[in-house]
Amino acid sequence: MKITIIDSIMGSGKTSWAIQYMNRSPNFKKFIYITPFLNEVERVLISSVRKFAQPENKKGGTKLESLKELIYKGEDIVSTHALFQRMDNELIELIEIQGYTLILDEVMNVIDQVNISKNDLQLLLTARTKTGEPVISIDNKGFVQWNDKEYKDGNFEHIRNLANSNNLMIYDGIAMYWMFPVTAFKGFEEVYVLTYMFNGQIQRYYYDLFNLDYNFKAVSYINESYELVAYIPLQQESRVHLKELIQIYYSQPTDRLDINKIGEKTFAFSKSQLTKLTGNKMQQKLLKDHGFNFYYNKMKVPSNEVMWTTFLAFEKNICPKNLKKQFVDVTARATNDYADKSTCIYFANRYMNPITKKFFTSKGVKVEEDLFALSELLQWVFRSRIRKGQPINIYIPSKRMRTLLEHYLNNGLRD
Repeated sequence: MKITIIDSIMGSGKTSWAIQYMNRSPNFKKFIYITPFLNEVERVLISSVRKFAQPENKKGGTKLESLKELIYKGEDIVSTHALFQRMDNELIELIEIQGYTLILDEVMNVIDQVNISKNDLQLLLTARTKTGEPVISIDNKGFVQWNDKEYKDGNFEHIRNLANSNNLMIYDGIAMYWMFPVTAFKGFEEVYVLTYMFNGQIQRYYYDLFNLDYNFKAVSYINESYELVAYIPLQQESRVHLKELIQIYYSQPTDRLDINKIGEKTFAFSKSQLTKLTGNKMQQKLLKDHGFNFYYNKMKVPSNEVMWTTFLAFEKNICPKNLKKQFVDVTARATNDYADKSTCIYFANRYMNPITKKFFTSKGVKVEEDLFALSELLQWVFRSRIRKGQPINIYIPSKRMRTLLEHYLNNGLRD
């Protein structure tokens, strides 16, 4: 099993390289191409000379069962992250037998905190079966094992199922995590991950947690062909063109109202700070007015040229006037649906979940939180028309996020 991280800036041709690679590969090679969005599935179907199949909801069956059937037949397959995340042991065994190559377009959700209260978690940790053994036990790697063979159904059925599939880990007795089965990656002959700034992403921490080896490559367009080339570290990457295209909004000394002042503090626009802000009607209205003021008065653009974001929990409360239909999820990536947007409003300050961060660091995995935040910001910004090499204006009131973008554009960051 060989994992290659194709780490190149958005718009450099990673997906085009992948389609070209599959088209040029011998017929005996079998591919599974996984992408976040259905419209990107269509792109692969249209662009490939290979005959790709999609899992379908057949009468009396599920998409997962359809996926297994296609793998059993040895078909080339294109599907979404959402279906791939439902990987089970039977599917892994089929992939190993058939000898597939995986192309993963953008990193996916490989770890998720399980929704269980602290009281319920403590109950599980202290509960005993009828024979006196613990209902759950934890092995030396932190994986949860379910020991109660008589438990049929109830409030902990989901926990039992995750534990029985060896997909459940626990941290310090305070949190449980679903983990994408690492054996799934090990089951492929080759794995290619198409992304940017992998060193700041959670999937990298997951790979490091399970000691998976991976190497880096980049993509370049050479002699009318997309080619894999040596990886270019962040500090060596030329971003002059981006600095010319991305216009960050700065308040001016002559402004009667400084619309960046609201984000001066380090944690401004984080989830915790936005919870407090949206609890104050005056501050909530002030933020909405700042967003409207930016695009309508300062940029003088119509609402249909704007894309804006925040965390989903605050979308309705701080949506600027006339931008209800212009919201783009803060986690958006790998889509061209917003490539006509010239004006961006970013009401967020990205941090890893602190318990998740501690979970990784407790296992000896180094976490680059600023790189994580910048990576998430850039993925969102590149949904705009900058993908097409056209200029954009962006309002980022969070001083921390704005400074990270400044350093990036000035080549002031390192891997």
